[in-house]
Amino acid sequence: MVEKKDIEKLIIQNKKSTLKNHWNDAFFYNTTKYSGEIKPNELLIWRSAHFLRGAYPIFHLTFGKNAELNGIKTEKNPYHKLLNKISIGFFIVLALVLLFTTEFKTAIIGIIGFSVIGTLLHLVMSKAKKYETKILTDELKQAIENIERENNPELINKPKTELKKEKIKEWTFSKILTRLLLYPFCLLILWFSITLFLPGGIFKYKTLGVFGIIVSLAYPITDLIMIFRKNKNYS
Repeated sequence: MVEKKDIEKLIIQNKKSTLKNHWNDAFFYNTTKYSGEIKPNELLIWRSAHFLRGAYPIFHLTFGKNAELNGIKTEKNPYHKLLNKISIGFFIVLALVLLFTTEFKTAIIGIIGFSVIGTLLHLVMSKAKKYETKILTDELKQAIENIERENNPELINKPKTELKKEKIKEWTFSKILTRLLLYPFCLLILWFSITLFLPGGIFKYKTLGVFGIIVSLAYPITDLIMIFRKNKNYS
């Protein structure tokens, strides 16, 4: 059994879970294990992610009457929540600007273009966030298990079955179908974005083309990197 006072030792930087603190942590890859806020019957523990930085989760640990660990759940940090609201607000403002400053046809094309790019970018970020959240979750569970083994020497020779890494299947039917649809779609967006740089294109379309090229390449590249990393980790 692991008690609250034992897990508190994992917290190197004791600070409150505020927007300001998470804002600061978002801009640096913090290898400190861990930053956290200590409350009477719960602990909030976090550290920034390697790839996404600010999209790391907060681990919410709750404890019973005898200070024994009841469970762990994850939640978005305040900075990540603010970033999501800003992204939605930016898209709404952008759509309104296009509608009121350009021709209707041009505005619709622009809104559709940014919607497609935003969707692909969301897929990239979601995939990376899911991958890194799993890494951070396994890492914390491993740290807690190590504490339990230190407190109970009889468990030292016990196989680590509970926290054994499970290989995530990357070639299920749904994932194969998703890639068969999205990879050609990304190539289509890439081709369309490149055509915006042909002679006769105006600045606003070239700007859209830059975003299109970046995002259309980001999804397949990120997807392949995640696959290779997972295969390496579980090989």
